[in-house]
Amino acid sequence: MTIARIKNRSFNFSMFNIKISPRTSEENFTQLYVDLIRKLHTDNIAINTRGEKYMELRTLSSYDNDKVLYGKLTFYTILNGNDWYNKRSKTIENVELENDLYPNAKEIEYFFIPEAHRFCFINKSNGIAMSQIEIFLSKALPLIVDQDKTVIVTKELTEDVIDRIISASKLFKLQIDLSYSNNDLSEDFEELLDNDLRDGQVKNLNLLAKSFKSETIDLEKSKFLSAALKLSQSNGYAEAYIENNEGKNETVATNEYPRKELVFSTEGNEHIDVLTRVLRLFRNG
Repeated sequence: MTIARIKNRSFNFSMFNIKISPRTSEENFTQLYVDLIRKLHTDNIAINTRGEKYMELRTLSSYDNDKVLYGKLTFYTILNGNDWYNKRSKTIENVELENDLYPNAKEIEYFFIPEAHRFCFINKSNGIAMSQIEIFLSKALPLIVDQDKTVIVTKELTEDVIDRIISASKLFKLQIDLSYSNNDLSEDFEELLDNDLRDGQVKNLNLLAKSFKSETIDLEKSKFLSAALKLSQSNGYAEAYIENNEGKNETVATNEYPRKELVFSTEGNEHIDVLTRVLRLFRNG
C-alpha cells in the first residue's frame, strides 16, 4: 500500500483591501463581497493592464460556505493579426489568428476572504507584478458593482514603514491620502477618525502637513495626524519628508512597501492557512 506524502510549502502573500462604500447597516456586507468576486469570475471580465497584456480571474473555488474564494489569476497577451514580419520570406503579412487563443499566459494564486474584504495573492517572480493586479481590480470591480456603490482598492502596507515615519528624527512634511475602513480593528482615536469619515460620507481625505522651518511635526502630540497615518496602512498611503536616524533627509513613500505575510502550509491547504492568518489580522464589523 502506497502512502501519499504530504508536501510542505511555504510562501509569502501580499494583500489588497477592497472596500464597497457607502455602507448601510441593513446590508449583508460579507455577502456583497462574495457576490462581487463571483461576478468578476462569471462575467469573464478581462482588463488591459499594460500594452497588449490582459488579466482575468480564470478559476474560482469556494471553501466552507464562501469563507474563502480562491483560484488562479491569468495574465496573457492579446495580439492582432496585422503587419507580422515573416523572417523566412522577408515579407510583411497579415496572419489569421485563432479566436480566444492567446500566448504568453502566466498565472498567480489568489485568495479572497469576504469577511475581511482582503484580496490576497502569492508573491511570485514570474512577471506578474502587484501593480498589474492593482490595475485589474481597480478597473474591473467598478464595472460590476451596483451603481449606488463605489469600490476602493488599496494596498495593504507594511507596519514597518509607518513606524519608520513615526520614529524619524525629524518630520518636515507629511501627505496622507485616506478613505475610511470597513470597521477593521483599530485603536481608540483611529476608530474615532474612521467613524467620523464614515458618518460624514467622506469618500476620500487628502491631508498635507508641513512643519515650521527647521522644526519637526510632533506626531505624539498630534493625535489626528498620528491616527490618519496609522489608518493609511490599510486604507490609503502616505508620503513623508524626514530626517532619518543617520541624519540624512529622505522621502518615504509608504506605497512602495507592501505588506508580506509568510505562511507555512501543506499542498492543497493553502487557502485554509491564508484564511486563518487574515482573520487573525483583520475583521469585518
